[in-house]
Amino acid sequence: MRALSQTFMNDLLNPDGLLHPILERVKQDHTLMLSIRKDYINIYYRGGNILRVKEQSSGPYSSFFDNKYNKSGVPSFGLPDVIERQGAARTWVDSFQDLKGIMDFYFSKYSKPEREFQQLVARENNLSTIANQSEYFVTDIEFADSDLGARFDILALRWLALQRKSSSNCRPALIEMKYGDGALSGKAGALKHLQDIDALISIADKYKTLLETMETQFNQLDELGLMAFNRVANLTKIKLDASEKPEVIFVLANHNPRSSKLSTILNDPEIEAYDHSSHFDLKFYVSSFAGYALHADCMVTLSQFRELLKSKNAEQGAALDGDSAALHPR
Repeated sequence: MRALSQTFMNDLLNPDGLLHPILERVKQDHTLMLSIRKDYINIYYRGGNILRVKEQSSGPYSSFFDNKYNKSGVPSFGLPDVIERQGAARTWVDSFQDLKGIMDFYFSKYSKPEREFQQLVARENNLSTIANQSEYFVTDIEFADSDLGARFDILALRWLALQRKSSSNCRPALIEMKYGDGALSGKAGALKHLQDIDALISIADKYKTLLETMETQFNQLDELGLMAFNRVANLTKIKLDASEKPEVIFVLANHNPRSSKLSTILNDPEIEAYDHSSHFDLKFYVSSFAGYALHADCMVTLSQFRELLKSKNAEQGAALDGDSAALHPR
């Protein structure tokens, strides 16, 4: 399960803890995101891993920056590969600005917009000035677990604004982000994603483990002060009910409205069959004017989404006919 030990949590939370400077920097710098893994954390910047800190059985923590990002020819930093004193954590924090520059250079050549947008969605819904108004909280991005046979762009909890008095009112949301129409088909396309989720939820033990991971991640992130929402008195830890159907949500970033590819894919009978799945509720995110704050009212069914696309296509067709008439008057 993706979770941190109590020792790890204490070293992040305690002002004298070995890792406290890292947590404080993440709280002060919203271009960074802390994600919980099994006995380690990833600090993300623009969807890339700027620092990994892993708990060692021997005591101290290992620390790592992936040098694959260093394509700019900048000499390697003398960064500690072990954190056994708070000063080593401060050294990492002090290096973040330089490491960001290295990663910016890398992303200018090797763009990863889908991952960058995943982090943006997490920030908007977890820690931004409107996070308390959102109804979805992100527990993880880039989730991959070989034991579960599961991969998700975003894991989240739906917690409606009017139901915050109880921590048992949460519902799992499994989110797939597609950046541009080119990501809609193929081996990682929409249909394959739905088939994989359906298979996972069908195996009760694996699905239960996934929900337990999401619960723990939310509760630990909240304890670390990385979830912004108004709390009622005596709020207990989040619990998810495996008997309640999850939402499976597609967030389609930068769809080209002049392209017919999305409509063609969504009219596939194999995808249409999931509109009434017994295992999950299929939804599509339609933004609230602009931005990535996730609200229940912004989620529409496949049928509703196809109708929306159809109306947009009809509007475009009418506009093109009008342009043609203007160019070729009788």
